[in-house]
Amino acid sequence: MGPTSPVTARIFELLQWPMVAFVLGLTGLAWLIHLGLRGRWNPTRRKLMLARFTRLATTIGIGLVLFTLGGLALRFEATEWVTGPLGFVTLIVWLVVALRVARVLVLLWLFANSAREGVPLLLVDLFSVGATLVAFAALVHRVFLIEVTSLLATSAVVSVVLGLALQDTLGNLFSGISIQIDRPFRLGDWIEVRSGADKVSGQVMELTWRSTVLMAIGEELITIPNRTVAQGLVLNYSGRERPFVRVYIFRVPLEANVEAARSALLDAARGTQGVLEEPAPSALVAETTESWIALKLIVFIGDYGSQYSVADRVQTRALALLAERGLALATARVKLDGAK
Repeated sequence: MGPTSPVTARIFELLQWPMVAFVLGLTGLAWLIHLGLRGRWNPTRRKLMLARFTRLATTIGIGLVLFTLGGLALRFEATEWVTGPLGFVTLIVWLVVALRVARVLVLLWLFANSAREGVPLLLVDLFSVGATLVAFAALVHRVFLIEVTSLLATSAVVSVVLGLALQDTLGNLFSGISIQIDRPFRLGDWIEVRSGADKVSGQVMELTWRSTVLMAIGEELITIPNRTVAQGLVLNYSGRERPFVRVYIFRVPLEANVEAARSALLDAARGTQGVLEEPAPSALVAETTESWIALKLIVFIGDYGSQYSVADRVQTRALALLAERGLALATARVKLDGAK
């Protein structure tokens, strides 16, 4: 004896093995794509995808248990109060499974087209929200025969009120979408955002609904509203092919051997991790006074974020080599008025 309620009947019309097999087939396809791509990923990306598949497997397990219980309830002619709610919950669980599979497939597609550390979750979230709204609207229409479009039309006043209340949030959301379309930067890029007299810089860690998250060189997390980023001036230090130039000044006494000092500085730069071999470092006489000679050590680095650690290594090694070769830095001299 089957379910007598029209709603319950429509629920169990959807809860059939072909639907379950289709979702499981999509899951298997996603897993095969994952196996084919994971060899090109870094450990962070592998861990992220493995966690998503673990949650997906847990949801599938719950769905299979509920699907089996629903079949048993129909077979032993359970009451309408059991079959109806059980079937609806089972249908919701399998809808969640399908949405999670779709989210995983979108992530795999984005990962396949990006060799960087990650992809902006804003794109995945927008897809998930859109797919969820469409799927649940279709489910409500199919099971309860409710015209969702008519409900949306009658809620125009509520939409206006919500739009005014969420004006700032929606502004940041659409600014985030415009950033994704314009693509002035990617995850992992080092950027500087200037808005009026204010400016902040850091490495792009995430682009969310409301904000762009940067990590400063000192490892502080900086959260900037998307609207500020979209309306400000963005300098991208990673979107370039040429290396970054960094200059360090060393002052030696006027009577010092300039060539020996130049050689020590070049040896310090060439042996430092993070300094590029090409273009080669150079040491130039930048300034002379009656007391000292200023030597300018010019080096090239490939990673903007490592500039301070490279500077520390270069200058520490340069000071050690200068001292080792009997070359001291010039000391400040103050001439007093009237002194002979």
